[in-house]
Amino acid sequence: MRKRQRGPRPVSDEPLSAGRVEYLEQARERVRNRRIRRTALIVVALTLVVLFTTGIVGSSVAMAKDWADTARILLFPGTGWPQQTGVMEVKQLAAMNSSFVELGEEGCVVWSRTGTRLNSIQSGYARPALAVGKNRFVLYNRSGNELRVESRTQNLYTKTMESSITLCAMADNGTLAVVTEDPGSAAQIRVYSSAMEQLLSWSLTIADGTPLRLAFSPDGRRLAVAAVTVNGGQMVTNFYVVTLAQGDPLLVGSGSGAAQWLSWTGSQSILAVCDSRAVLYNASGGERAAYDFTGQTLRDISVDASGNTALLLASGQLCQAVMLGRDLGVENTTQVQASNRIVRSGAQFYLLTDNGVECLSTDGTSQWTQSLSARPQGLLADRRQLLVFCGNTVQGLTPPAAENNAQSNT
Repeated sequence: MRKRQRGPRPVSDEPLSAGRVEYLEQARERVRNRRIRRTALIVVALTLVVLFTTGIVGSSVAMAKDWADTARILLFPGTGWPQQTGVMEVKQLAAMNSSFVELGEEGCVVWSRTGTRLNSIQSGYARPALAVGKNRFVLYNRSGNELRVESRTQNLYTKTMESSITLCAMADNGTLAVVTEDPGSAAQIRVYSSAMEQLLSWSLTIADGTPLRLAFSPDGRRLAVAAVTVNGGQMVTNFYVVTLAQGDPLLVGSGSGAAQWLSWTGSQSILAVCDSRAVLYNASGGERAAYDFTGQTLRDISVDASGNTALLLASGQLCQAVMLGRDLGVENTTQVQASNRIVRSGAQFYLLTDNGVECLSTDGTSQWTQSLSARPQGLLADRRQLLVFCGNTVQGLTPPAAENNAQSNT
């Protein structure tokens, strides 16, 4: 019987080298990424069609732009850190969805959390200030009457008010509150929808006070207002809650001194911090809890995503970090080194000193310290990332323990 001769072995049967395997894996990854991007773009396009055809045009346009920004950030990640931001002196720093905005003397910049420059604004404002929501922010001039509402990548609206702007606030859903000077009253508050349609207007009397702080509720349907006035020769801050659908302000409480902080720690609770006292107010009125720090100077305050508070208090050359729970119960008090800023994030808090950053657990135990070549001006902290801002540079911080573990695994 004639023996059949075997031909050459198919290429697929040949053993693959390590380099060939890596090349094929990279090729498959590129194909997967293209499919993901194509699918995301199709979803965005279909969403736009549905929104327009259903007639929900006003708010839908802004929503579509927010989604387009999110898609761009996810599909085109940056090169990481460090990066030069162009902001030498940080005036304000705030986190947004997958991004942050940094304000300097000349304007502001927006970066994704992966290191992509998304937006840059040279406003030319003499006294610029920011108010930030989840996906957008307002840049306004405290020495003028113009404001700009910006998404993470582009300008949405520019508006000129009739009088000088003193304060703004932005809700997560895009609702905007603007405080302006008013010749006939102490001040005027106007609230606009995400499409810049006016929802309400409130002229405050001298007795009501002049707004110093504003804060929207998590759902954007109510506005907390801290307004300072003089009563019996003493400075007093009145705290109000305005329900946007009704428009009638509710006085929920008053406190001596000027308001240094105002935020919602839940759907029914408002945290207010004055010169020597922190108070938790019910949104329907009345105090729920309080913490007194008379005799100490409030140097900084930080409230994390869960509503837990950290106070940095100074007494002479000594500093003290006070950890408060959502109900303002004292969790811990720790003597700490002289610091400029405090940032709380979950079970840890961070101190910014002249020379670097120190991380401590909320029970006061020091976790690690990292020296920096320049004085840190700001810190963004969450469970996934630490970003520190020093002059013109933003860099990622890796805790020494995590860095050592990574080196031991390699």
